[in-house]
Amino acid sequence: MWSHFVIPIKTLARKRVLRPEYFIRSLSSSKLNHCSNAELKDSDSVSIYGNNYLRDEYTNVTPHILSYVSRKLHSVKNHPLYLVKRRIMRYMYGSFLNRAGNPLFSVYDDLPPVVTVEQNFDSLLIPEDHPSRKKTDTYYLNADFLLRTHTSAHQKELIKSGLDHFVIIGDVYRRDEIDSKHYPVFHQCEAVRLLSPHEVCNFMPSNDEIKVFEKDVRKPEKQACHTLEAVKLMERDLKNCLVGLMKRLFGRDIEYKWTESYFPFTHPSWELEIFHNDDWIEILGCGIMEQEILNKAGANEKIGWAFGIGLERLAMTLYSIPDVRLFWSQDSGFLTQFDVNDIDTPIKYK
Repeated sequence: MWSHFVIPIKTLARKRVLRPEYFIRSLSSSKLNHCSNAELKDSDSVSIYGNNYLRDEYTNVTPHILSYVSRKLHSVKNHPLYLVKRRIMRYMYGSFLNRAGNPLFSVYDDLPPVVTVEQNFDSLLIPEDHPSRKKTDTYYLNADFLLRTHTSAHQKELIKSGLDHFVIIGDVYRRDEIDSKHYPVFHQCEAVRLLSPHEVCNFMPSNDEIKVFEKDVRKPEKQACHTLEAVKLMERDLKNCLVGLMKRLFGRDIEYKWTESYFPFTHPSWELEIFHNDDWIEILGCGIMEQEILNKAGANEKIGWAFGIGLERLAMTLYSIPDVRLFWSQDSGFLTQFDVNDIDTPIKYK
């Protein structure tokens, strides 16, 4: 979700020449760029999942991009993205339990990718003049509806439904140049955790009472409405979760570092990098959720954190996959390498 709102990420280390070459040519940028809206002009509307969206001056989605909507690679058994999804889910299920020993987090991995402008941008406090809103960056069905650019677009609706702990996994769409590290369709995993003041106090020794909310000024280390003590407790909980996930995926000896960052929907915000194959790789973005988002979703008495991870980046790092376009391959030589009974089986793409 998150790299869309910061300076472009560092590229992953180049390791080897992609094989097979004929597959890469079949997904070259020329094929994508030559699909134009002319192919939609036989109809006054765009149809997705049986719903019709009237075309207007904003419509820029192409038939080629629409063809990806039904692929759902993260739900294709034994696909590398499916394996990564399952590993994240298992970690989240096992790391956060209620008093009865049941998982706190619920997972939503089949939410339709069509969302409103309000869901994708306004509900996340993304400024009206932000570049991500432009037609050059986003695939619009019309002026009101678009293909989500991040799974964060579903935060508000799930919080309003009463959920405090949830994970969203799905395909997202951004107009981007195609190369070995970028593709206009990719997959994200988003997690949100909301806590009441009483639950935050549970982080304290002997459950000491602390204030979570106050009226102050906004500072680099906190929002105006949060106490610094509460933010530090939430930060520790968030970072412990994510470091634990990285150790589960890459091994207990994985080197990592945190850097401060900026996202419109969290403050303070951080990015996590890991040292892998002699290079630092930016893996995810996270932060303390903007309280205004929670207030508008009816959770004004809670404080929350959120993080977002690109599944392709994780899978490329875990399995030494050198080109993001390979994920769309239906070639058996690629897919059979990930046909395993144990999702933790070490795999290195060949």
